[in-house]
Amino acid sequence: MSQKQIILFLLKLCAFLVFIGRAYQFYFFGAPFRSVFWDEALLTPIVEGLSNYSWYDYATNLNVSTWITNFTNLCSFLLVTSAFTCLFWNRISSNTFKKSVASVSLFILIFLGICMVKDFSYGVIQFLELSIQIAICLIFFLNNDISKINEKQLTFWLKIAVAFTFIAHGIFAMGIFYLPGHFIDMTIKILGVSETQAKLFLHIAGILDVLFSILLFVPKLAKYVLIYFITWGILTALARLVSGFNPDFILKSFHNYTYLVIYRLPHGLIPLTIFYLISNTKTIKTLKNEN
Repeated sequence: MSQKQIILFLLKLCAFLVFIGRAYQFYFFGAPFRSVFWDEALLTPIVEGLSNYSWYDYATNLNVSTWITNFTNLCSFLLVTSAFTCLFWNRISSNTFKKSVASVSLFILIFLGICMVKDFSYGVIQFLELSIQIAICLIFFLNNDISKINEKQLTFWLKIAVAFTFIAHGIFAMGIFYLPGHFIDMTIKILGVSETQAKLFLHIAGILDVLFSILLFVPKLAKYVLIYFITWGILTALARLVSGFNPDFILKSFHNYTYLVIYRLPHGLIPLTIFYLISNTKTIKTLKNEN
């Protein structure tokens, strides 16, 4: 495979992983959509203004709960459709179909981000953590033929997405606003350290995430920084399964944690894509100079 083909393959693979992983999550474990659909302050004027229901009637209505569940399952089905559509993107001739699929997927991911911000009260940092996943969707939304994409622009915007994602990771790891408990638990289980040591490790990792996110935009250092992001992105994705794996419940362990790995693998694969993009650009420049 040429570098160009590898880049296209990685983009399609990343889209597939994000969508199929999220689809699995939605279907088996749900999505935080209730943080919006059951937001009294937000929806009371709408519910009481457009229907005969009081907020209490709406919030306690089993049909509403069933509707939210069905909506979540529908999103799961749509994301599965998106996953396979992106995997065979250039083989699908209907641009209207592709644009529709990408639009729906983009809406679902953005809505997911909004719900996560509300559900976990992490503020905009929680949304920034989804930057790579949303960026992948945007690539397909904006390009009917990804083989003709402008590589220079793609490299720049993917760098932005990677930087936002890892800055968010770093801020969480440093505990600037809040240190997620599962970060500490994973570190303790995998490294076998104490809670204090785990917090120190995460703090150092957080500093590196933020520092390297800045250095990513220094051309001479970009390749070395990307090696860090490739390694760290894949390791942090695999950490979900490794920390939660129970040899006594193998199938349940895979069921509960593999989807977390799947939709996070692009956190390492997108930096790998950028690595190939930079290498491909340098190769093209070299060939032009030789001619």
